[in-house]
Amino acid sequence: MAKDFREYLVEGGRHGEFGRVFKELAVGFKVFVSFQASEVHASTPEETLDDIYQYTHWEVSMRSTTPPIDTPEVGPWMYFREKEWAEPFDRPEYQRAMVGEFIPTEHCQQILEDAVAYAIEKGHIASEAEIRTVEPDEEIKKTTGCGGCASKKKPAKKPKAAPAE
Repeated sequence: MAKDFREYLVEGGRHGEFGRVFKELAVGFKVFVSFQASEVHASTPEETLDDIYQYTHWEVSMRSTTPPIDTPEVGPWMYFREKEWAEPFDRPEYQRAMVGEFIPTEHCQQILEDAVAYAIEKGHIASEAEIRTVEPDEEIKKTTGCGGCASKKKPAKKPKAAPAE
């Protein structure tokens, strides 16, 4: 069983208009999970509390590096979509993340556990200890991964230039 998801939460910042934002969790190099709760998020209560253990419901988003998380047949959402907690999730127009509003705390814990199980099964991490936080301005394409088959190709050698006459 994974450590309580709230123990991983690191505040990324607070803003009067945008509320408090927690950093995303990178579970391997493919799945990124965001747990949010404040006066501007779909959480219960809808206010910014200093004690995050007082929230009973959270706004949760899940995304991945390419392809988008819900790409048929290959996106990680294919693994998650039949889970008990997945029903309220949807992908808002113009976003690359699956978003769930007012997700119960116990489902948030299960989301983290399922993300860890997925990443271990796919060989993206060896254990939960490899979960890391993602800085708000960090480009997720820079995370490490297998690189696919194309990364194993050796660059073509350039032909030698003909000697000048």
